[in-house]
Amino acid sequence: MELLAPLITSKTRLKLLTRFFLNQSVDGYLQGLSKELDENTNSIRLELNRLEKAGLLTSKTKGRRKLYSVNTTHPLTSDLTSIVHKVSGIDALVERVTANLPSLEQVWVCGDLSRGLQSEYIEAILIGADLDRSYIKRLTEKTQSLMGKTIMVKVEEEIELNSVKEGLLVWQKESEK
Repeated sequence: MELLAPLITSKTRLKLLTRFFLNQSVDGYLQGLSKELDENTNSIRLELNRLEKAGLLTSKTKGRRKLYSVNTTHPLTSDLTSIVHKVSGIDALVERVTANLPSLEQVWVCGDLSRGLQSEYIEAILIGADLDRSYIKRLTEKTQSLMGKTIMVKVEEEIELNSVKEGLLVWQKESEK
């Protein structure tokens, strides 16, 4: 995320943008975000209000809590998601892996990144029949050295819902008609 730091000078805002736009389906409330991001509640509250006022986040009251989520109708949502995916390394992983694995069906990201949290690790699950594991291992090592992140890849022939229950589907082969 250090690539975005010169553009987004608020550390708290950068953490929130990363948290929400890495995985748009994960929402959050003030106290939980404060604990997750290790920031004080006042900083989080100020930035949540700014992002909501800008229209990037929406909120709804659930019980006594105000729950925040990505405003998927905002014109910049897809651009911000793309930027966060690029900076986090997800796009580089997907691009390198999908290029030469014709039988690849899906790529899932798990762990902290799937929950919208910054991480030095990329945990991925590749789904497909007869995937070349030695090629994947070489590719993973090369990508790790280029990105400076540790990449852990698990290869499965079929999707096992329990292995991706907190996963984020980041790529899926287009169905042939």
